[in-house]
Amino acid sequence: MTKNEPYDLHSGPGYRLTLAARKNQQFFENHLTNLGLTRQMWAILVSVGTRNIALPGEIAQYIGVNRTSVSRSLRQMEKKGFLARSSGTQDRRTTHINLTPVGQMTLEASMPMAQAAQDNLRNRLTEEEFDQLSKILERLLSGDTNAISGL
Repeated sequence: MTKNEPYDLHSGPGYRLTLAARKNQQFFENHLTNLGLTRQMWAILVSVGTRNIALPGEIAQYIGVNRTSVSRSLRQMEKKGFLARSSGTQDRRTTHINLTPVGQMTLEASMPMAQAAQDNLRNRLTEEEFDQLSKILERLLSGDTNAISGL
């Protein structure tokens, strides 16, 4: 782009990256809605249910969003019966998060949907392109410790 040429929105990599991410997100969220989940709620279920992360601050760090956003989602998820909070045994100020049976069943029901979303993306690329994309995204995200406000 030269000084006199107008900015071409559609050729900008940031715009295209955002658009591709939003389309992938929309595909997945259309499935998650049927389970009463947002993408962030799903990421929290994964954190607690598959990674055994039980502290809100650690959940926030794992999924890459700020703690305020995680706290808001945890309240919503507790109201929906997906998880339960308990005070720490050593330090009563510490909150531990555990999946309820409903949360565990919802997590299990969501996994085929997560795989379908990944397959939707993977099927548009060759295996080599998918590997390259993964490496490029990892590089773009590496070293950036700034949490975002939500998924």
